[in-house]
Amino acid sequence: MHRRRKGLRAVLAAALAVGGCVGYSDWVGQMERQIAQDNPNEAIAVLEDHAAAGRNAVLLLLNRAILYRMAADFERSNADLEAAKLLIDRLSVTSVTEQTGALTINDTMRSFVGEPYEQVLVHVYEALNYLEMGQLDQARVEVLQLDVELNALGDDPLAGAGFARYLSGLVFETLGEWDDAMIADRKAFEAYRRAQTFFVPTPLRGDLLRLTRHLGLHDELARYRKEFESQGGALQKIADVPEDSGELVFTLHSGLAPVKREAATGVTTMDGRMVMVSMPYYDVRPPRVTSARLHIGAVAKETATVDDIEALAVGSLEKRKPEILARAVARAVIKYNASNEAQNSSEALAFMVNVAGILTERADTRSWSTLPSRISLLRWPLTAGHYRIDIDLLGDDGVVVAQRTLDDVSIVAGQKRFLSLHWVSPDDLVPVGGRYGRSERRH
Repeated sequence: MHRRRKGLRAVLAAALAVGGCVGYSDWVGQMERQIAQDNPNEAIAVLEDHAAAGRNAVLLLLNRAILYRMAADFERSNADLEAAKLLIDRLSVTSVTEQTGALTINDTMRSFVGEPYEQVLVHVYEALNYLEMGQLDQARVEVLQLDVELNALGDDPLAGAGFARYLSGLVFETLGEWDDAMIADRKAFEAYRRAQTFFVPTPLRGDLLRLTRHLGLHDELARYRKEFESQGGALQKIADVPEDSGELVFTLHSGLAPVKREAATGVTTMDGRMVMVSMPYYDVRPPRVTSARLHIGAVAKETATVDDIEALAVGSLEKRKPEILARAVARAVIKYNASNEAQNSSEALAFMVNVAGILTERADTRSWSTLPSRISLLRWPLTAGHYRIDIDLLGDDGVVVAQRTLDDVSIVAGQKRFLSLHWVSPDDLVPVGGRYGRSERRH
């Protein structure tokens, strides 16, 4: 009897702890509203006021890192990303206690370490921060770490290998390491080809054509020409950056990643018993802005999509659902058996065990919520000088949603200038429903 009461107290304590997480979505909503009002520092204050560390320590670091980046505080952003990397490595060997808690209570009892695509994006954003600070050697170190991560994942397209490899190629090219740039771009091409939402971004097409020509790989150049012509659209002109020119590399990070929710569903076990489990799903919220058109004088050029984080999130969850469901069913059976055992002691005890089981059955809805929904990129060779850049932020229909201006952007001959813009509007906070699948994408 003493053991049963001790176990009951543990279950009830867990139920109370889980019940205390009900306000999670409320404060995340407060943080996102600050982001949509272009108040990243206020969003950081909300995050730090409400986010507990413990099992969510990695999540706190990742979300704050993007908020620092939105505030153009790249050093603090990278400090958080670096701390998150170290913590993820340590937590990846999950403790026995956490495994037991996940099996008997719910998946939130395990420390958050992120999905593979989120772990890859830690390296991606750290490299982007270094590039914006002009710290090329540090960016190179980061993409070398990224290479190790991607190799371990087998260049899984659902890990975002396409853009990660493309960014690596861009870093190597910036450093004049042409062979390594070519290798990275080839891997990016293959990763994009294997992706569920197959597309080869316009910037990568141009780089593959230019690099193969630069390295004298004429047969490979001919193959890429044929491949890109068969996909339709205008074949990008091959143009090297003149020696007396520099280049603007601009990335647009638009919208916010989809919202992870939970829903109860009935499942029949192998012995024919019906049990209720809680499963995660995504409410998608396609970005209002999908690309940017940059104007310098009378000339205008548009960004092209290089990463669809919404698709990565949804695809990753779909891939893991059988594993998640198996754990949820196992938990339900354990809780059912615990209730039956309690019934032998008293109906009151059985009732309390049932209530505790219901309260603790929660899906893990944690995700790196400050990530954008989509990333697009533009490379623009420019002669050395200072520029005013007017930016049109465009919706899926090509209509101008908003405008921004970058004043006195300096371009240095022989160097690349990396700039970025995070854009989130109030419309981006409204989900469109739990089913993923837009009928058309702009690339």
